[in-house]
Amino acid sequence: MSELSETLGHLLCEITRARMAADRESVRIARQYAEDDGGLLRHFPVPRMRMPQLELTLPVVVSHIPEGYVAKVAPDMLVSALSANLKEALKAQSIHVSATEIRKIVRADANLSQGLVSDQLTNLLTEQLHDHTRRLVERQVAKAAAAGNDEAVQASQSAERFKEIAAIIRTQVNRTLDALPQRPIGISVDARTQQVKETNQGGSFCLNLRLNVTEEGLDMLFEDPTPGQDKPPALSRLVPE
Repeated sequence: MSELSETLGHLLCEITRARMAADRESVRIARQYAEDDGGLLRHFPVPRMRMPQLELTLPVVVSHIPEGYVAKVAPDMLVSALSANLKEALKAQSIHVSATEIRKIVRADANLSQGLVSDQLTNLLTEQLHDHTRRLVERQVAKAAAAGNDEAVQASQSAERFKEIAAIIRTQVNRTLDALPQRPIGISVDARTQQVKETNQGGSFCLNLRLNVTEEGLDMLFEDPTPGQDKPPALSRLVPE
């Protein structure tokens, strides 16, 4: 099972490699023609196969369609990056959220543990991290109260402080997610013959993809040769034919 984009990408890569194999074969044959002992083959055109139009029908079994936009990040990378960002941002609040606590939150969520990022992720992480920081503040309050520091108790319990902490956490969660490399999650399909056959025999229907593939080429442009240099000029860029 793979994503639809991967399946189609592999298919197009295979077609491209088939064209490359045909070109290499034409070059090999051209050398044979040029070296023909009798000289007759030197006057024959070198065969070269092209596929200007290719029509394919690909049956696939759709196994999963994500709800809305979903991307994937590395869970360990998320934990370490978020931990570093929160450590610096919450320093002024005298609050430290450990990487262990963030990892516990990530592992407890079925989607986060797989690195799945959805539109609800920011709210989820912010709420859980804010609950954790609230418990840390409550411990600070209890400690200050035990020491008889009433001013510290009032400052720690202020609603403005909790709002500020929540805003800091939300900002750092968004900042972390924006900076991490994310790979979109697409439609999962299975194109294996056995799976397609079993699906058809079971009364279900496969999705038949009809593809019209058009062959195009790119011309290679090379840098101007350097006088006195034996090496062939380097490839400069590719342009459409």
